[in-house]
Amino acid sequence: MRLFVSVDYEGIWGVPSWDFMKTEEASKLLHRELNVLLKSIEEMDPNAYILMVDSHSRGENIYRSMLQCGSLKLDLISGYPRPNYMMTGIDETFDGVLFVGYHTMVGGWGAMDHSYSSSIIYRVQINGKEVGESTINGLLAHYYGVPVILVSGSEELKEEIHNNLPEAVFHAANKTWSRFSAQSYHDALIKLTDKVHKALGRQLQTNDLAVEKPKEATFTIDFLNRLAADVTAELPFVKRIDPRTIEFTIDDYAQAFHAFQAIVFMASSVTRF
Repeated sequence: MRLFVSVDYEGIWGVPSWDFMKTEEASKLLHRELNVLLKSIEEMDPNAYILMVDSHSRGENIYRSMLQCGSLKLDLISGYPRPNYMMTGIDETFDGVLFVGYHTMVGGWGAMDHSYSSSIIYRVQINGKEVGESTINGLLAHYYGVPVILVSGSEELKEEIHNNLPEAVFHAANKTWSRFSAQSYHDALIKLTDKVHKALGRQLQTNDLAVEKPKEATFTIDFLNRLAADVTAELPFVKRIDPRTIEFTIDDYAQAFHAFQAIVFMASSVTRF
């Protein structure tokens, strides 16, 4: 089995805030959860190949020496910038995608809610539907015919996953009390093992979780300030909607995803992190 694992940080068990992420304890929690994930995968398929992508901020959060791979074949992608950012390396050869440590969209109820950039983006819509990172990334997996078989993170993310990535098994690691307060469940890591077993077991049995390839995509991006729109509206395929909003339509989702990433990079260049 070939698995693609994209790892964010905001939905990792026991992590309530960006300030907390700077601590050694947060790094321990991140690697503890990833090692539970890896052990659970190994129990289902000792020969599995995993492409793990460090998908938070600059992609410098996961230390390979702290990962316990066992018999698994694990490649790790780190650093920034890179093509497709949180989905670097995804293609049609994978059997399933797993999202770990994921969070709610900007304006959602989950801790540290945002959509790709908390300092730049106010809202992202695809074809008129407001979406977060899980959906934006998951649709790219669907483009290549690969199902998202597991999503783990903030409990409040469940509805978005249910609506947009219904093939995924969902695991709640934390419950949110405010934007920078979370309750970590005492049995979250035990349940993570169960959910991984369920997700992989279903995929091993059927290997046929059908997903619909996304077609034409219209991205509507509301920025926090007009400067980001001033800059990105210079792209020839972009339409300016209002002082803070741009929009573009591309009939190939992979190309639309690339365009979205380029716009985020451009906007970041004129906005303080």
